[in-house]
Amino acid sequence: MEKVLLNFSLVLILVYFYKITRHGLHILQLENYYVDRYAVWMKRYIKKVIDIKKIILLLVPIICFIINTKVSVIIGFTIEIFVLLYFIISTKKQKEKKAFVVTARIKRVYATYLVLFVIGFTFANVLNYRIVLSIINICTMFAYVFVYIVSVINKPIEKNIRRGFCKQAKAKLEDIPGLKVVGITGSYGKTSTKYIVNTILSQKYNTLMTPESYNTTMGVVRTINEKLTPMHQLFICEMGAKYIGDIKEITDIVNPHYGILTAIGPQHLDTFKSLENVRKTKLELVDSLPDDGIAFVNWEDENIRSSKITKNMVKFGLSKEADYYATNINITERGSSFDVVIPNKEPIRIKTRLLGNLNILNVVGAVAIADKLGLTADEIKMGAKYIRPVTHRLELKQNPNGSMIIDDAYNSNIKGAKMALEVLKSFEHKKRILITPGIVELGDKMTEINQELGRCAADSSDFIILVGAQQAIPIYNGIKEKGYPESNVYIAKNLQEALSKMNQIITRDSVVLLENDLPDNYL
Repeated sequence: MEKVLLNFSLVLILVYFYKITRHGLHILQLENYYVDRYAVWMKRYIKKVIDIKKIILLLVPIICFIINTKVSVIIGFTIEIFVLLYFIISTKKQKEKKAFVVTARIKRVYATYLVLFVIGFTFANVLNYRIVLSIINICTMFAYVFVYIVSVINKPIEKNIRRGFCKQAKAKLEDIPGLKVVGITGSYGKTSTKYIVNTILSQKYNTLMTPESYNTTMGVVRTINEKLTPMHQLFICEMGAKYIGDIKEITDIVNPHYGILTAIGPQHLDTFKSLENVRKTKLELVDSLPDDGIAFVNWEDENIRSSKITKNMVKFGLSKEADYYATNINITERGSSFDVVIPNKEPIRIKTRLLGNLNILNVVGAVAIADKLGLTADEIKMGAKYIRPVTHRLELKQNPNGSMIIDDAYNSNIKGAKMALEVLKSFEHKKRILITPGIVELGDKMTEINQELGRCAADSSDFIILVGAQQAIPIYNGIKEKGYPESNVYIAKNLQEALSKMNQIITRDSVVLLENDLPDNYL
């Protein structure tokens, strides 16, 4: 009888364990499988990781097993089974903004789970089941921690697999003679610049770019291994970083000939720790360029101007201090038009549906590299006409009721947020609504920068909806500093509640700015 109850309990544990660790694995995936960042998430949400109610409920059967009388053991199994059934039924799949993907790596984690469960199942049946089941119960209490442990166990395997994929990608690049690589990095503007550069350069060359926000080492490697062909002439490679050395790891594989540096700013300070470390990491792209390579740099960025760059440098910007710069700028609700001044050539008039000065900067940078790569003025202008806003990056959408949405949900930096607020402010004859959870991953600067965001929001918005009670505090304080009416501020616990509030107040004459949308590992 005890063996039947034991094995039934073990099966229930396996089912519950699968359900609860799915969320943990999703968080790990969102953190790009960095176990140290997953550990930071566990610390941030310690009440979720250490669920006191579940611990107490699973401790009761352990106590019954320790007492070790026939009656106490039966009671222990009964409680164990009912508690596990309750956990299984009550554990619902959480809503996911970015879907959990069962990748090959996740499958390897599940394989490790299965091996450990088989070991536990075997030991429970051949050794003292009360001790083994108690240990398994403790693992179940701390399921999120168990995800971390399994990830550490699998780390040597993953490192070896990663090395093999990187070697394959490097060999594939070397096998395509004449292929040039354009690397793009920066604290913000990387993805938008990548799409703009690809659109313009594709008027003359057969290009391949890293898709969407694929900017990690393995995202770049996967693009090369799965998409690159001998027909490609240019590989446009976005490079992201959260630690010193991340950019160098990518450049060691792709060996870029051209580099575009969009910005150096206070991003990911929770991992970089200082702006100087951000600078050092972003300049890894410039440092990797060959002697005849060219670094295209945003000369409007004060942190780039103050950096020591010794490679061939082309400056792009909005003033005459740059080599390529925009002038005669005209920005409307429907897009932008401007001239790009080119050294020793006639200016090129650009018309685009993109909004905001930051996007104009991105286009100027793309024009600079296009000119250096031999595109004609007509090819550049034609490419500019094809440029479309990147999804969730200052993307203007028209609602059926006449209201408008400025979707800047992917933006997560203060300069980009300020620019988006300036765009919102320009809609002077509409009711301007802002929805934002603020900016994260700023380390010690988080409060200061979000207060600054609040002050800017007060100057640009007629109604402000903040998302997340704790997240909203510094933004709200910044709003109050400007004497903004409290009746025009609403704090929602999540995005769903924020959108519900928006639907209550929106009219056909409204314009709504969705500024940043935190992923599932926040809020």
